Amino acid sequence: MDLLEVLHVLYRKLSVDNISLLFFFIKFPLCGLGGLIITLSHSFFSHSWLRSNLNVYVGIILPIIGLTITTVIGSNIALSLGMIGALSIVRFRTPVRSAYELVHYFSLLTVGVAGTVDISITIVLIIILTTLPFFIVKISDKIKINKSFDQEKKQIFLNIDVKLKLSDLPNFEKERCVQSYTADKKEQEIVFIKAFAYFETLEDKNIFLNKWKNSINSFDVSKEKMNVV
Repeated sequence: MDLLEVLHVLYRKLSVDNISLLFFFIKFPLCGLGGLIITLSHSFFSHSWLRSNLNVYVGIILPIIGLTITTVIGSNIALSLGMIGALSIVRFRTPVRSAYELVHYFSLLTVGVAGTVDISITIVLIIILTTLPFFIVKISDKIKINKSFDQEKKQIFLNIDVKLKLSDLPNFEKERCVQSYTADKKEQEIVFIKAFAYFETLEDKNIFLNKWKNSINSFDVSKEKMNVV
C-alpha cells in the first residue's frame, strides 16, 4: 500500500510533458520488442530470409520510427504537414517486389503508430501478427493442397553477381524472376549488381542464364526455400 501511495504522489507531481515522456519510454521498448517477435515468428514459416541481420534490424527499428513520428506530430497540423514533406524525399533504391514484404513493412509501422494511441491495441496487434503465420499453415494443411502441384511449382533460388551497362539496367529490372537486387558499385557506365532471383522451373532458369550469360559474373544456389501456395 505504501508503494502505491508513493507512486500516486509521484504521478501527481509530474507535469503533463513528463508523463508523456514517461509513457514514450515505456512504449519504445515494447514496439521494438514487438517488431522483433513478429519478424522472428514469420521467419520460421517459409520466410527464413527475415532472420538476416538487416531484416532483424528493420523489424526492430520500423515500429520505433512509427512510434516516434506519430508522437512528435501529435495533434499539430502544421508539424504533420511539414513531416509529410520531409518524408516525401525518402527513396528506396531497392524495389519492393514481394507483396508480402510490403505488407510486413506496413505491419511493423502500424505497430509503432498504434503504440502512440493505445498500448493495449499495440499488444493485441503484436499477438495477432505473431500468431497469424501459424494459423495460415494450419489452414493450409487442413485443405490438403495437391502434392503434385506443389512439386511442379517448387522454386529454384539463385544469388547472382551481375555486371551491367547502365542502359541494360531497365531491362534487367523488368525480368519477372528478379526478386530483388542491390547496386554494389558503379564504374562510369557500368554497374555491379547483387541480385536474388527465383525460377519456377529449371527451363526458366536456363533461359534467364543464357540471356544474360555475358553479364553474369557468377551465381550460386541460395539456401532459401519457399513453396508457392
